[in-house]
Amino acid sequence: MKSIFILIACLAIQFTYLSAMLRDGFVLQEGVAQYKGSDYANVVQVARQVSIEEAFDIAESNPEIDYFVYTRGWMMVLEIPSDVSFSRFQDPFGLVTYANFIYDSGEPGVGYCRIFRHGDAVFFKKEGMRLGSAPGLADAYFKR
Repeated sequence: MKSIFILIACLAIQFTYLSAMLRDGFVLQEGVAQYKGSDYANVVQVARQVSIEEAFDIAESNPEIDYFVYTRGWMMVLEIPSDVSFSRFQDPFGLVTYANFIYDSGEPGVGYCRIFRHGDAVFFKKEGMRLGSAPGLADAYFKR
């Protein structure tokens, strides 16, 4: 009996997750995020530790928002490449921090980066959109 309850609970959670991904009025692009080398000048709003449903509600309520990126992985660290010029004045939403991190190659690094955790959503205008690969970490949702 306990096994059946656990199975039903798991299926309910999976169904809730899938139904959230398929909300009317949005198109899903899986495994992408705003490119780490972009200037993020097209950010409209940031929401930390929200559900995907809350992120949809925020996007629907603001006509300036064309799409949003939702972090579904545990953590996504986007280092600012050394060949990209950066100034703290270009970060009005406080997304950039100076920290230690590990490159995809496994090498340690230190420098400016943007750190996103599960449940973080960043909302953007389409102008300035520059997407990069983020398989298993984030998805982008575009208004129709």
